[in-house]
Amino acid sequence: AGTTRDVLEVHLDINGYAVTLFDTAGLRPEQLSDMHAQDKIEAEGIKRALKIATEADFKILLFDGTEYDLHPQTLALKDDRSIIVVNKCDVPPSSLREAQATRQSSYGDYIEISANTGAGLDTLIDHVSRETSALLEEAQNTPSLTRARHREALEEAMDHISRALSGFSPDMIAEDIRMTVRAIGRITGRTDVEDLLDIIFRDFCIGK
Repeated sequence: AGTTRDVLEVHLDINGYAVTLFDTAGLRPEQLSDMHAQDKIEAEGIKRALKIATEADFKILLFDGTEYDLHPQTLALKDDRSIIVVNKCDVPPSSLREAQATRQSSYGDYIEISANTGAGLDTLIDHVSRETSALLEEAQNTPSLTRARHREALEEAMDHISRALSGFSPDMIAEDIRMTVRAIGRITGRTDVEDLLDIIFRDFCIGK
């Protein structure tokens, strides 16, 4: 929970990676359960926070370490691209022991930090760095369709797949599947002679 209503944006260099960090409004259970009753400005802050959460490449879900239970509405945002971070680990251990045991058994892995002393921040930064590296590697391994003819081929393949899924005649379904494979082949490089000639005469200036 917090008093932030606007989405604060900060650009960071984390171990050589350019990272944009968005700090959003805290999501308190009473706010989420009765959005219409909230102050309009506060409700807008919550709306923006949820929008950022759904669009983010990676989420840091921050909780108050002195509370035994973590807010279920915020926990619902947890997925494979997020990490639970629990603040106030500098509070005397006797006050946190039960809360820590509950979290460990119920919520899996999490990182403890102290915004007051800085404890645990190096661990959090290293975790974000590893996640950023994984995201970039994943993006590099995903081919991008920069050529117009590649995009056209993909759209054509999708059209044929749709027709094949809704087709009734085995012959027509087989033909749509064949055309789908042919369209994908124009992206991957597996083309026939006619396709190659079409590309040459369409994309290049051929003198007569």
